[in-house]
Amino acid sequence: MARASSALLKRRLDIAEIVRKQGEVKVDELSELLNVSGVTIRQDLTYLEQQGYLKRSFGGAIYIAPESTVNHAKILSQNPIQNSYDNNDIDLVKQALNDIHDGDTLFLSHGYLMRKLIPFLHHKKAITLIMNDLSNAELAKEFTQAEIVIIGGVLSDNNIVHDSKMLGFVLSQYPITQFIVEAVGISADNEILIEDAEQLKNYRQLLKNADKTMVILPQRTLYEDANHIGKLKDIDVAILSRPAVTNYHQQLLDCHFKQIDSTKHSMIYQNTVEE
Repeated sequence: MARASSALLKRRLDIAEIVRKQGEVKVDELSELLNVSGVTIRQDLTYLEQQGYLKRSFGGAIYIAPESTVNHAKILSQNPIQNSYDNNDIDLVKQALNDIHDGDTLFLSHGYLMRKLIPFLHHKKAITLIMNDLSNAELAKEFTQAEIVIIGGVLSDNNIVHDSKMLGFVLSQYPITQFIVEAVGISADNEILIEDAEQLKNYRQLLKNADKTMVILPQRTLYEDANHIGKLKDIDVAILSRPAVTNYHQQLLDCHFKQIDSTKHSMIYQNTVEE
């Protein structure tokens, strides 16, 4: 499949950001703003809708909160704030870009936030992306110039690959600069929790092998299943949404993390303990 041009990628990213910020936008408005034809805008909107960034509407597009990808975890709370997807997910994942550098080899976990992160990697040079999510890998092929490595194994219903033996081989060939994982919570015992229990063995192995580990935590839902991959002390950087900060700020400080940056929608913490 031919790769999209840099101008095309930038325009589509701009459209996704405009729709997210405004909530709803018309084709004519985007056409004038971006100085391209209405036909081109409609093609862009169709593509972005297919990728889950927006929903086409009559004469334009609207921003939609993405549907939950929860499979088997039991939801403990029906609080609408916790169960709704944060409209500021894009702002959250963009904070990760400051810690991703040209030439890095990244393992991107499965998850909705990783899908939001991938298009913003288009300007990173000579990076390698190792992935276990076929849908996200296809998106990375379209949006980035990265070398893409998909770990082999058994394919689940949600296009996630499970095979710890194959992961070991991949790790022997591609030393991981950074493991970026989407978490669903932090337990009272300082354990990092993920949604998919079938990935526990893989992610625990990655936590031990990666040079650095970054956790992104939107806190959309609380889970009963304690699918922990490691302790807070095992990670280097934590990027939390503001709702997550409310719950975990003091816990992070108690585990020797310090706040190093913040935005309107997120806060970044760094582990100060050197191994």
